[in-house]
Order: sequence, then structure tokens, then C-alpha cells
Amino acid sequence: MKFNARKSPVIPILFGFLLILGAIGSKDQFYVSLIILLPLIVYIVWMWYDTYYVIDGGKLFYKSALFKGSIDIQKINEINKRKTIYAGPKPSLSNKGIVIKYNRWDDIYLSPADLDKFIDRLLSINPQIKIIE
Repeated sequence: MKFNARKSPVIPILFGFLLILGAIGSKDQFYVSLIILLPLIVYIVWMWYDTYYVIDGGKLFYKSALFKGSIDIQKINEINKRKTIYAGPKPSLSNKGIVIKYNRWDDIYLSPADLDKFIDRLLSINPQIKIIE
């Protein structure tokens, strides 16, 4: 089952800021700015359209542009809901999401659009997951 990522308005604002930044200045500066900013703009657009999560066959797969991986759902031991401050892997487009703790020391921040349905699906596979509000 595929879950789209929740999308924060910060990303389009950043995208617009980068476009305006590239357009400011003379023609010579514009081309230099375009060469420097174009890869960043392309990556942001790619990330916007290619961030999602899939639960299939006892695994949770996540993808956000170049960043991707999988987690064995049976190894998930805790989900911290609505945590916004997080330092670590964050394949998401929003600051409203969940921190999934798995294995012994691993964790990851995800922000599915339908958070409750996503958690329910994980719990249907591994009912031992502890939910922290």
C-alpha cells in the first residue's frame, strides 16, 4: 500500500525564493546564478514529486528523491507521533510527522499524508509497536 508524503508549504516558498534569487541581477549574473541554482531547483522539484512510503510484504519502504531504504516492520518497536524537531534521516516534506524507532538504536522521521491510516497499517502487521502521543 502506497502512502504519499505530507507536503509543507515551505518547499514551494523555497523554490520560489531560489527562482527569484536567480533572476535578480544583470544577464551575466543571471546565467551564473542559473548554472549554480538549477541543480538545486531540479532536486527540490524531484523531491516534491518523488517522496512516498510503501508498506508491502512486512516491509516499510521509503523514498525521497535520492534517499531511499526499507525497514522490517517486525523490528519497529516505537512510533512517536507528531514530533517536529528531529536530527537524523528525514525523507519527508513536512515538519508534522512521526519518528519510527526500529532495531536497537535506529530511527527515522516520516511524514505520511494520512498519518492515522499509516500507523494502523503498521500496527496490523506488528501489534507490538508502542505508540507515544
